[in-house]
Amino acid sequence: MATELGHVMSRREYGEGSFYQRADGRWAGTIELGWKPDGTRHRKTFSATTKAEALRKFNEAKKTADLWGANPTRQMTVQQWFDEWLDDICAPRVKPKTLDGYRSKAKLINQAIGRVKLGDVTPAHVRAMNKHAGSGGRSSTSALGAHRLLRKAMEDARREGLISMNPCDLVDAPRKAVFEPRPLTALEAQQFLRSVQDDPYAARWALALLYGMRQGEVLGLTWDNIDFENKAIHLQWQLQRVTWRHGCTPKCSYKHAGNCPDRYFDIPAGLEHRLLEGAYILTRPKRNKKRMVPMIPFVEAALRLRLAQTVGRPNPHNLVFGHPDGQPRDHTKDHKLWHEALDAAGLPSIRLHDARHTAATLLLEAGVDITIIQTILGHSDVVMTRHYQFASLALTRAAIEGMAEQFTT
Repeated sequence: MATELGHVMSRREYGEGSFYQRADGRWAGTIELGWKPDGTRHRKTFSATTKAEALRKFNEAKKTADLWGANPTRQMTVQQWFDEWLDDICAPRVKPKTLDGYRSKAKLINQAIGRVKLGDVTPAHVRAMNKHAGSGGRSSTSALGAHRLLRKAMEDARREGLISMNPCDLVDAPRKAVFEPRPLTALEAQQFLRSVQDDPYAARWALALLYGMRQGEVLGLTWDNIDFENKAIHLQWQLQRVTWRHGCTPKCSYKHAGNCPDRYFDIPAGLEHRLLEGAYILTRPKRNKKRMVPMIPFVEAALRLRLAQTVGRPNPHNLVFGHPDGQPRDHTKDHKLWHEALDAAGLPSIRLHDARHTAATLLLEAGVDITIIQTILGHSDVVMTRHYQFASLALTRAAIEGMAEQFTT
């Protein structure tokens, strides 16, 4: 029998759903959407006062199900999805430090749109979240990071059939403010290293400026990876501080997870690591790029001085740059000592990460091949290495003058 909108009300095949009039007179429809993770059927049911309106809803829902194979209006909120996504999807596949960053950004997202149903998120919600993440004294970097995380989480929700499309695809990502790193010049680097030559951490700063070692790589360096005989340094580990998670069910009375009797770390099962103490662990370097670099005389002398200065001190983890009491060195304290050393040397206060840019630039000015610089810095590709380099005026002048000689001789 033909009905409104030209839809034929013939007997439906199994799985196509059903359309019927209830005892109270309202028209209702149900469509099958497969199976839920718990093994129960996944159905979408709706109703309307008129047959035409119910039929319209039915046709729209069926069309969407045919296209996407799932229910795009599941009653899960953004915050509920993030809780599940971080714990069940992200925790097993990313490193602890990365996961901590995800959780921090997720808080900003949930503050803005956490109560919105996952299937109801629109481009307007995404824009509102972007605005919130970049307000309140937060930077454009914060807004961009939150946008990228939301996009990643929504894309996984789409892949799992919870939403039909990713609303972040329809919104431009926030523009990140241009930040120009400030590497030290060759003369400034010499001035700095002369200033700290008797400092207990002289070797630590030399490894940053001359090799571009990451903070975690230096703080995770152990004496068994310092090969004085073959004049080599093996970069095998990096120090990371991880966050405790509540392991209690139901949740205990402690606010901080570190006090929970059943606390645990979010460490992926396949991540090679060493537990130290407190919240510190050693993990493999970024992208598992273990590498070896040569030990130049200046660095060898600084490392031997460090070894002599720490003889007799407790060092249960064999760390080269541990705290005097033997504990791993705190990243925040490390930053503080870096700025104090710059100030003592009469140099401008620059980021510790800019020491990595300094190394890349000094190696470039020394005429080192780009692929060798890539190996020293531990980059995955040459493009990233070039991003860290800044040609000095002297270097560019020499290049231009060398080119000009071809036309004047």
